[in-house]
Amino acid sequence: PSISSYRSYVLGIVNITSFELAFHSYNHLSTSTYSYIMCIATTQQLNYNSKKNGVMVSAAAPSGLRPMLPLILCGYVFNTAFYFAVKTLLPYAGWDFTVDSQHCPGDEPSCVRTDLAAFQVVALVNLSYLGLLGVYSYYISNKGVKNALPNTPQGRIFGRLLDADYVNAGIVVFQGWDFVASIFFEEHCTMIMMTHHLLAFICGLYSLEYGLVPHYAVYFGGVSEFSSIFLALSTLFQYHPPSALVPDDSSHLPMLKVFELFCQAMFVLTFFIFRIVGWVHTCYKFLLDCRYVIQNKLIRRYQPGSGWFLWYLITISLLLSALQLFWFCQIVEKVKNMV
Repeated sequence: PSISSYRSYVLGIVNITSFELAFHSYNHLSTSTYSYIMCIATTQQLNYNSKKNGVMVSAAAPSGLRPMLPLILCGYVFNTAFYFAVKTLLPYAGWDFTVDSQHCPGDEPSCVRTDLAAFQVVALVNLSYLGLLGVYSYYISNKGVKNALPNTPQGRIFGRLLDADYVNAGIVVFQGWDFVASIFFEEHCTMIMMTHHLLAFICGLYSLEYGLVPHYAVYFGGVSEFSSIFLALSTLFQYHPPSALVPDDSSHLPMLKVFELFCQAMFVLTFFIFRIVGWVHTCYKFLLDCRYVIQNKLIRRYQPGSGWFLWYLITISLLLSALQLFWFCQIVEKVKNMV
């Protein structure tokens, strides 16, 4: 063959090789570009909120209950073990846990009720967890409600917040355990309290399952329970007054009486702040957000299948608001009698 033939052959090979290199480069670039675009699309889909306001929150998410189940089960075990431990150790505290006849079985004039005191101690621990976590997340934390959730109806209803999951898990643990334990305590097994425990348990359980209302879960399930810390202490002193716990000549008696009065005053004050003023304001905002979500049919977009639970929360918020007012009227009557 001639030199020109070899030249044509070599140039052909070079052109084919260049084409293959260009093709593979294009194919690689196209794949990378496609992956990048899909990554952006997926991220936008997961964080999409509303074209109107452009604020991003999480869209429909998988069950939030399953990751919390080990923590919830540990909570039930802890409460039960802690109750029996406190009940066993209280007689060695050096205090007298004798109560009057109204808390004694049968016609006994008096009896020792370390079980009643242990129940209140467990309630105090659970309520302290909820109340302190709620106040910290709602008012203090940089990663809490005010900063981690968009200040929009979508953010408050459909946003994701780890603190809210921990509050809801605490609600499921405490309300579920309290419901079962109250069956064995006549003082706590009342229709109002048992209904309250059951309704609150359902709220915490399905708020975890659907990942709804993180903003309001922290307030209603956490912040509002801050007042219950002082209620648990006041109730403990109601069953076991300072004068019954220690002798009259004890140096601890004046301090215990002052502490009892402090708990009672703080309960009234925090109840009014968080369960009347703050509750009414937050409940009103919650109802407005629910109306916006329902009118714009956002449940179908963000969390399909949870519409019934949103209506349940609306109903419960109104019922519990009425219950707060009922309890506050009772508190006012007791304050008047004390004065």
